[in-house]
Amino acid sequence: MKSIFNEKRYLNGDSEALEEFRLLREEHLEDQAEDFEKHHKIIAMYDSFLDELASELEKYNLTNPLEYSIFLNYILDSGYLSNDCTFRHKESNKEITGKLGINVVLGEGCCRNISDFHRDIFNKFELTSIPFYCYQGMGRGINKCANHVINLIEYRDNIYGIDLHNHGFLYRFKKPLVMDSISMFDKGKLDYKPYYGLIVDGDSLENIKKNLKTFEECSKKKTISAIEYDCNIRYFAKELVRRKRNELIKFDQKTKQLKKTIASGLNK
Repeated sequence: MKSIFNEKRYLNGDSEALEEFRLLREEHLEDQAEDFEKHHKIIAMYDSFLDELASELEKYNLTNPLEYSIFLNYILDSGYLSNDCTFRHKESNKEITGKLGINVVLGEGCCRNISDFHRDIFNKFELTSIPFYCYQGMGRGINKCANHVINLIEYRDNIYGIDLHNHGFLYRFKKPLVMDSISMFDKGKLDYKPYYGLIVDGDSLENIKKNLKTFEECSKKKTISAIEYDCNIRYFAKELVRRKRNELIKFDQKTKQLKKTIASGLNK
């Protein structure tokens, strides 16, 4: 029997696969409702922290989603967003279903936590940040489950994938279900696993098919070069973090108690 994770099954309307995803979606919503009730105070404090961060970012004259993303990448890895001034790229054993970005404040998290945080702060600026669930590894991922998530952002009339869990590597669409890397330090590819959006985000099959048509169009467009991205955009963001070090330290200190309260509440 073909794997439930085979895109051909559910994209072609396989009733058995879609029913299984529906049941998994219901389980996810039950877990989310339980976690939201249990941690509603922490979630409210996290939203306050996002407001503080959004106000801070407005001071830095960032002009586009790529600059925002790479700047976030550097200040996250530098520890300015976490309660203990460090960030560890590791899977955490403490999470809130539906609010995975909170783990950034905790000071540790994997791709799903960073992806959700990216989406949360982009929502404050009404910028597009869409999770791109994918298989990252050797060979074809046709029958394999998702093992990674990055974020899709818009830049110069095209859509790119940004991976803040892995050094801000940037991806472009090669095919509707495949992205490959633009970054000169990475030669990897990602196989899109849209089923996860059905479960976690309540995405519809119709919307996924619409997105695939958009991704097909993106694959035919000219993209930015590795030199422009790594030597211009990333360099600009890194230098901005360096120049604004004192301001970022003040932001860290200003939000220190709020971050500690969020972290201690999640660790209970």
